[in-house]
Amino acid sequence: GVSNCLPYLQYIRHLRQRPEVGAQMLDTTESALEEPYLDHLQRPLQPLGDHLEFQTYETFEKDPVKYAQYQQAILLALRDGWSSVVALGKAMRVTILVVGAGRGPLVTAALEAIRQVRSLPEFANQPPLQS
Repeated sequence: GVSNCLPYLQYIRHLRQRPEVGAQMLDTTESALEEPYLDHLQRPLQPLGDHLEFQTYETFEKDPVKYAQYQQAILLALRDGWSSVVALGKAMRVTILVVGAGRGPLVTAALEAIRQVRSLPEFANQPPLQS
């Protein structure tokens, strides 16, 4: 057609027919809410520029990949910082500032990263992190 969207629509339909996208994924409360939007390309949302509804933020917060990646990045930063501080023989105080924390998933990811770094074997014999 005029918009050249047919290949995208065909790919979306192909994905829906895949065996791993079965009833256990399609027959959930989330999928029922998403169904009206499945076969339509959407304009990317701009959380800082657009006024978004509560349900939109709720959908963002259910994105497990994004928050897992934030958590992993914080964990790696803590490990790198800790290694540098231990090499210098100094104490370490950690301050994590979460700007635009919204309803809290970023804060939860940061706290979980701190919990994980405290449980790593290489940190077990060191003074505790002050958070």
